[in-house]
Amino acid sequence: MKGLNVICFSLLLCVLMISSSCGQAPNQPLSNTNPKAQTAVPSESSLNAEIKVWAANTGLDSFKQDFESMYPKIKINITKFDSLDKFNNECLSALSSGTGPDVLFFDSSFFGQYTVNGILEDLLKDPYLAGRYEKDFSEDVWESNKSADGKSLLAMTYLTSPYVTFYREDIMKENGFPSEPEEFGKFIEKPENLLAIAKKIKPKGEYIFQWPTDLPNLMGSSVGIFDKNLRFMRNTNEFAKILDITKEAHRAGFELEASVWEPAGEKAIEDNKLVMVFNMGSWGSGSIQNFAPEQSGKWRVTKPPLGICAWQSDTKIAINSQSNNKKSAWKFVEYVFTQQSGGINYDMVNGYKPSRRNNRQMEARNSFLGEQVTQPLYEDLADKMIQYKLTPLDNTATEIFAKDISDATVRNIDSKTAIRDIADKIEKTLEEERKDLIEN
Repeated sequence: MKGLNVICFSLLLCVLMISSSCGQAPNQPLSNTNPKAQTAVPSESSLNAEIKVWAANTGLDSFKQDFESMYPKIKINITKFDSLDKFNNECLSALSSGTGPDVLFFDSSFFGQYTVNGILEDLLKDPYLAGRYEKDFSEDVWESNKSADGKSLLAMTYLTSPYVTFYREDIMKENGFPSEPEEFGKFIEKPENLLAIAKKIKPKGEYIFQWPTDLPNLMGSSVGIFDKNLRFMRNTNEFAKILDITKEAHRAGFELEASVWEPAGEKAIEDNKLVMVFNMGSWGSGSIQNFAPEQSGKWRVTKPPLGICAWQSDTKIAINSQSNNKKSAWKFVEYVFTQQSGGINYDMVNGYKPSRRNNRQMEARNSFLGEQVTQPLYEDLADKMIQYKLTPLDNTATEIFAKDISDATVRNIDSKTAIRDIADKIEKTLEEERKDLIEN
């Protein structure tokens, strides 16, 4: 029974914790321009040092050789983990026992757990003095890297990613819908158009929705979870309207009932059943390519539906407060986030503004996406999105949000009532933890 399947799914909460670790579609630059950020080069270290770096993905490989050439007395030892969950578990265990690495390179989905208890170094303090870079980051990106109390800067954003919509250009064209990226993006701004697509392709066994949480989660990522006082922020009329659309789609049976992060969802892409994905960041073409390489040239990317601009994730780099090589570690951290070797953006957007919109990235064509030039879209969406601060309360709040959104959809509860009840439940559940965070 569909309703029961939806409720079961909601307990699995699809938190998109994938960053540049995902496979990337090959980009073909139109020019050989490879600008380097014009930043101050740190002074050479007088002592030999080995910096241990734990990474949740392969994004640092391109930096290691160039950095060691510039700083021959500093060796970078990178340990990469097979999965994001394994990385997080190993990090938390090592940090609690005092055996962690010098530098952590990780996905933002874990950051909330690291914003308390002095786990990470405050980069505003000596010897880092990272405050001199504040002007080189947008205000929201800068603030998102701070501690729960907003007093310490705990990480630097390397790459960030807006939500986007990946869709099958050929299938939209076959069914008489706009198919070119800009035109299609404008078309799906209206909920009635989004539902019209779902209605027309359903008899063919094709879907654009995965689960009832698709649109509410997307809307949630456009505003964040908690405000600066740790009050839940999703009790608004906008969320009630999104829930109305979600309930209409559910009543019509427009959901695939499988997540793209599950084998069934991957197979649905491979089998031409899931033909639109809007719960991935800009890095996602590589993931879709891994699922269905034979569909190269059939997919395109455009902005998210309903005119929503939302932050999906970023990749952060930070220093362990227990490191014995903090000065040398900072040299590497600084080298990475300022993109001093030119860098590779993996279909994402540089956090450091002087490295953004360079010719090499802006002119690159994505072969899997039909040679589409994608970076201008990603940059524009990144300019409009809000990269919000993550907290230790987030996981519990998002789990309740997803479960109760699914429940309200299946039971057809009045949308305003459902959203209000969800907010009240989250506030009550987290009351003691919130109080403890504020007081301590």
